[in-house]
Amino acid sequence: MSQRIRGISDEEATGPVRELFEASDRMLGRTANLLRILAHSPYLARWFLPLVAAVRQPKAGAVSDARLRNLAVLKTSTINGCKY
Repeated sequence: MSQRIRGISDEEATGPVRELFEASDRMLGRTANLLRILAHSPYLARWFLPLVAAVRQPKAGAVSDARLRNLAVLKTSTINGCKY
């Protein structure tokens, strides 16, 4: 399946979207593809970013082991037939 909604690139990001990407880089060390897609609605993406950081980053409150989180992601992707 091809991607239907194109993510916003760093070069295209301006204003609130650029600020969001910069915050993501600080919080997560990168800007995830899902955030690039959600950035079409910057206010939704601004809400989503802290949630992801809290789940994934120990400094932001994550309590599960990174290996366990990655196994959960892989299992979920496999069950759903995700080829990403």
